This record gives sequence, C-alpha cells and structure tokens, in this order.
Amino acid sequence: MHRSRVVVGFLLAPILLTLVVTTLGCGGSSEEPLVRRFFAASRMGDNVTLANIATVVFDPKRDGQVESMSFVSETEEQVQPLELKSRAEAFRAAQAEEQAFTNKKREYQDANAEAIKRVLDAENTNKKLSAKDAAIQAEWTKWREETQHTAKKVSEARTAMNENREVVEISMQDPQNPIDVTMYDGVLATKEMTVSARVRTPEGEAVQKNLVLTLQQTRLKGDTGQDLEGNWVITKIREGSAE
Repeated sequence: MHRSRVVVGFLLAPILLTLVVTTLGCGGSSEEPLVRRFFAASRMGDNVTLANIATVVFDPKRDGQVESMSFVSETEEQVQPLELKSRAEAFRAAQAEEQAFTNKKREYQDANAEAIKRVLDAENTNKKLSAKDAAIQAEWTKWREETQHTAKKVSEARTAMNENREVVEISMQDPQNPIDVTMYDGVLATKEMTVSARVRTPEGEAVQKNLVLTLQQTRLKGDTGQDLEGNWVITKIREGSAE
C-alpha cells in the first residue's frame, strides 16, 4: 500500500509533524491502514467490511472501542505450506472411493434384502439366527463397518482440505477475477503486529492497552508458474503486555 504525499505550507508544518508521530510510531507498518479499518469497522458494527478483511472482530460490547492507536512493533514473517490443490484432489479421491463402495454395498443389499431384514429384526429382538442368516449377519456387519470407515476417510479429507480455507479465500477474494483456490498450492505468511491503543471499555472507562494482531497473507503458485499474492487478513487479536 502507498501513502499519498501532501504538500503543506509553513503554517501546517506543526500539525503535520504531530500526525506523523501519531501515525507512524516506531517506523510504521504497511498494514497499519488495514488495522485502522479493522478497528473502525468493529466500532461501527460494519460486518460487510469485516468479512472482507478479518476472521475476527473487536466486539464493542465485550472488548470496547479503539478510539486511537499507534504502531509499536511487527514480527518477522513466518511461512507455512498450503497444500490446497493436493488436499482437494485427496478429498475428491476419497469421495469417489466412498461412492464406489456405496454402489457395491447397494448391490449386495438388493441381492440379500430379505435376509438382511431378518437379521436386523433378530438384532432388535435378540432373536437367535439360523446358520444361513448368521452368515449374512457377519457379512452385513463388515459392510456396516466399512461404511463407517469410508465416511471417516471422507470427513478427514474434507477437514484437511478446509484447513486455513477461510483465511485463504478472504485473502484471495477478487470479485473482478475470482479464482478456485483449490487449483493452487502455495504458502501462508503469518506475522504479528502490536499497537498501542486507547480503548473505551464497555463500562465507559478509557484505558491504554497493547493489542497484538495476527495477520496472514496467502501466496499461491499455479502449474504455469503464475504467482498470485492475496491481501493481508486479520485472524487473531489478543491483549499484549505493557512495554
């Protein structure tokens, strides 16, 4: 992000100096405007803006309202791999495996419908089964166990695919050029930004707090080598220790 430069006259110089000190603190951060938007949107209950820049909110009824803030510090970025494409492929493979199993199970069930009904009725009434139906029961039990196993594999694959999905999609959202993030792999960059904030508590008291915000940014790479860089997203906020 680029800050615009304004030429001011001599009479405005003291005001400009004050604004620079207040805004930049210890050198400033390129993501400071994002943080200011976050606190303003939280204060006004602007959920539309918040949905585009954060996965959390600074709730006025619980956390209070940030009236002013200054930049304190920022950590180095840490990156972790995003296996979006490979995990989406694993999920689709698990779904296909489950569907193939379901088809085979249905064939067995249709071919043995009457015997399976007798087995289920006997299980519900603790009735003793004939040797033939006992064999059906053993086979049907295997089918039921495998049903649970395949369903678990699909669920685990879905969970893995959706890990970090919310922040990735917010970071990469572009109404003019939407993309399917599961067609890419890449990295997720994470850093923390600390600000000193004047907070008006829900009880009306004005207090000074150090707030630590976690920011994350998606960086994707396609098969053609095309690099796509998303926006920074605020994903966590906590109160830090006083400096």
